[in-house]
This record gives sequence, C-alpha cells and structure tokens, in this order.
Amino acid sequence: MTKKYDPYEDIRDPRSQAAADDWREITSKFWRYLRTRPMECWGFFIAGLLIGGLFF
Repeated sequence: MTKKYDPYEDIRDPRSQAAADDWREITSKFWRYLRTRPMECWGFFIAGLLIGGLFF
C-alpha cells in the first residue's frame, strides 16, 4: 500500500517553518485586537480592504 504524496509534509527548512509560525502569531494577535474594538473599527477595516482591492 503506497502513501499519497503530501507536499506540505516535505517542508524541512526550519526557517520557513519559523516564518510560518511568526505569521500565525501575528495574525492571531491582530484578530484578537480587532475583536476588542467597537463596530466602527470593523467598518473602517472592511472599507480599507475594499478600497485596497480596487487599487491593487
């Protein structure tokens, strides 16, 4: 019985794993911060995403 190839299992570079862990930590901190803000901040955040999507 052969095992299917999983490209994510092939990551052996510790730097890439550390970078991924840093990114997860940064995004989780950002979402925790955003959840504590009032609803107006959510509106500005979403508006920024929409306006950024139009320009980029």
